[in-house]
Amino acid sequence: MKRIGPHLVLAAVLLLVFGGSPSVRGHGMGKPQVLNQPAGPYLLSAWTDPDPLRADETHVVVAVIDPANQEPIVTGVEVSVAMTSLADPTQQVIETAGTDKVNQLLYAAEFNDMVSEGRWRVDLSVDGERGAGDGVGFEVEVGPARTFNWLWIGVGGVGLIVVIWMAGSMRDNSAGKDKRPRARPPAR
Repeated sequence: MKRIGPHLVLAAVLLLVFGGSPSVRGHGMGKPQVLNQPAGPYLLSAWTDPDPLRADETHVVVAVIDPANQEPIVTGVEVSVAMTSLADPTQQVIETAGTDKVNQLLYAAEFNDMVSEGRWRVDLSVDGERGAGDGVGFEVEVGPARTFNWLWIGVGGVGLIVVIWMAGSMRDNSAGKDKRPRARPPAR
């Protein structure tokens, strides 16, 4: 039986852990909150991501649509997203949404570690060549921040086991190559 080399095993483990899934750490569209709501000379749609929102990860993705042709407007506008705590209205965070990393037709605002657990009001406004538009909003529930991620402890443990196994395997292979079989003394 042919032995699998430790380098091949390490490569397979690293591929599974770090490259096995093509998921992107960014965000996509998420959960729809408002769709094609009039805001001055624009239509606005908004999604939140992830679902459910967490205090350590809160994204609002906005589409600005031309009402005449239903085409997205991707240049010449500035989109603002304001989040206001319903428990404490003095707690407000406002972000200017930049072009989304995943979908260049959308605008995204990230509120990671800026909001706390609870109910929040999200208000959208847009300003551009055609004028300004606001008055589109919705409420969301933000859950607690993620607790310690045990997955990374598991990944680290598996990695440590593989490294120890490889070190032992290499030592055994190198020791086996240098030793010659001993001659047995003649039987009496």
